[in-house]
Amino acid sequence: MKRVSPQKVLNTSLIVVFILLVLPLYVDKGLHASFDHANGSGTVGGIDFKAYYIAADMLRTRRDFYDVELQTDEVLARGLPLNESFYIYPPLLAMVFLPLTAVSIQTAAQLWFFFNLVLYGVALVLICRSLELSRFTRMLPLLWILAFLFPPVLFNLHKGQVNIVVLLLLALTYCLYRRGLDAAAGVALGSAVMIKVIPVFLLLYFVWKRRVVLSLAALATIVVIGVLGLLIVGVGPHATYLTEVMPSLAEPRPNPSNQSLGGFFSLLLIRNSYADNIIHNPGLWKGLTWTLSLALVASVVAVSSRHEGAVHSLELEIGLVIATMPLISNIAWVDMLVLLLFPYAVILKYSLTARTGALRVSPESRLFSDPLLGTALLGSLFASALLVSSPRFVDLLFNVVRWHPGLVRSPLLLSLPFYGSAILWLTLAFMLVYSRKLVRSHDDSLHARPCS
Repeated sequence: MKRVSPQKVLNTSLIVVFILLVLPLYVDKGLHASFDHANGSGTVGGIDFKAYYIAADMLRTRRDFYDVELQTDEVLARGLPLNESFYIYPPLLAMVFLPLTAVSIQTAAQLWFFFNLVLYGVALVLICRSLELSRFTRMLPLLWILAFLFPPVLFNLHKGQVNIVVLLLLALTYCLYRRGLDAAAGVALGSAVMIKVIPVFLLLYFVWKRRVVLSLAALATIVVIGVLGLLIVGVGPHATYLTEVMPSLAEPRPNPSNQSLGGFFSLLLIRNSYADNIIHNPGLWKGLTWTLSLALVASVVAVSSRHEGAVHSLELEIGLVIATMPLISNIAWVDMLVLLLFPYAVILKYSLTARTGALRVSPESRLFSDPLLGTALLGSLFASALLVSSPRFVDLLFNVVRWHPGLVRSPLLLSLPFYGSAILWLTLAFMLVYSRKLVRSHDDSLHARPCS
């Protein structure tokens, strides 16, 4: 009888756990909680999807779906709870959601939940293949379970957010770019920009890297979608978006779910109902937010190379660019942190390489062949992911442990996911600087070697 290895037993057990426990969790959420926001019980199921659906329905009836008063009237007419969740995205998303208006909002929320779930699985496959994580076969079942239990993913699916689509498009951009399909990568990136503006930061990175074909394809995609939007939506909503919605996005948004630089300082410096701010000073908020955001962008430029380098440099640079997006976006709800899965995967690749000595993953991985460094990178990754996942921990302290209310209202405690994003950013920046130092040392040693 053939002996089964313990590793194979463990992997099989993890697959069974995923099929019997993790997937049913999502199925139950999708069937029974994808639109529980409508019950008015304070839950958030479908709270963002509601804005997308109503915007698409208003587009169908040729109304200005950026008009807050019209959106409010539509929400009240449907008997839904009124909140601050209004449509603030480019017109493309409303156009994409038009087919879903053929069914009820409850049914549409369920369809969107399960469609998003499939897209998330596709995004994970693209990330694993493009970063060659599939070679760590012993770790894959565990990694997939952890990826599906990542709280920002749960928030995205429950709220009906669109960040998973953006994650998929960013992963597709990198995958196509690695294969030399620059034009197709540009189309994917341009589409991501027209869904949520913040991926334009990655487009600027490719422009700076002089990737002409990719950049032109992305810009052409933006122009084509923009023209189609003008033809389908009309001039009026576009004018409202540019003159009213866009400027409003630059205002302070103090909210425990807003984990950007602007969100962090707004809890500290803007009077709000969620946290005990230190002072109320909008001018200081604006100055600190803009100064540090520009400093982050300048730092990305400083640690990156404008020339086409090795694969490890490309992975680390794109990971750093994506990790910067939620930080410099003035509004980055916790669910937006699902984008961090790509930079997490980059760190995971090199930390596992260093710890296991799996140098066959790629020649560049030799730069991270120190097991001690691999352990440090894993520790940093774990600390960052734990902090990013901390909203559930804070809820536990408040609702179950009944912690002192003053502590729960502390802006420093409410900003734990922001600290996790900052740790991730610093780790990637360190890896880039460290790899460049090792490459220079290696090149210097080659030049100094005497001729035989």
